[in-house]
Amino acid sequence: MEFIIYTDGGCSGNKRGANCPGGYGYIIIDAGNNILRRGGGYRINVTNNQMELMAVIQGMRALKKLLDREYGGAKNHSCLIRPDSKYISDNYEEYLPTWKRNGWRKSNRKPVLNVALWKKLDALTPEFKAFKFSWVKGHARSKFNNMADGIAQNKIKEAKESIINSV
Repeated sequence: MEFIIYTDGGCSGNKRGANCPGGYGYIIIDAGNNILRRGGGYRINVTNNQMELMAVIQGMRALKKLLDREYGGAKNHSCLIRPDSKYISDNYEEYLPTWKRNGWRKSNRKPVLNVALWKKLDALTPEFKAFKFSWVKGHARSKFNNMADGIAQNKIKEAKESIINSV
């Protein structure tokens, strides 16, 4: 059976080292469009791309846990990720194999940004019978993408509150 994860991530400020608050969200659905899980989280001092990656990673972890516990194991099922981030879908499809062959360096020999997160995502993909990405336009008519975005936005608010409360 194929399970689908809609993901979104974002941050307020989007500058490395600027203490920017970020959030991510994911929605896991089955083939009948039934919501099985939803979740999200936040981090401080992050970028939009880091939160987009976190949404995918955490969504995959949640799906794997669900499938291992209730559906006979993740290895028996396919996973389709529907991010609204071209950064995720395009880089995974077009560049990840080359990055790995080049020791996690781009063709210009510069290090891949967010390499620790890319490695986590790469390590999760063989946990499923099949795995692929299919980009979805953000803030459009995708009900589940909009739900993931809502979770991410709420988590950004929580992140901002945590910064205020820690002062």
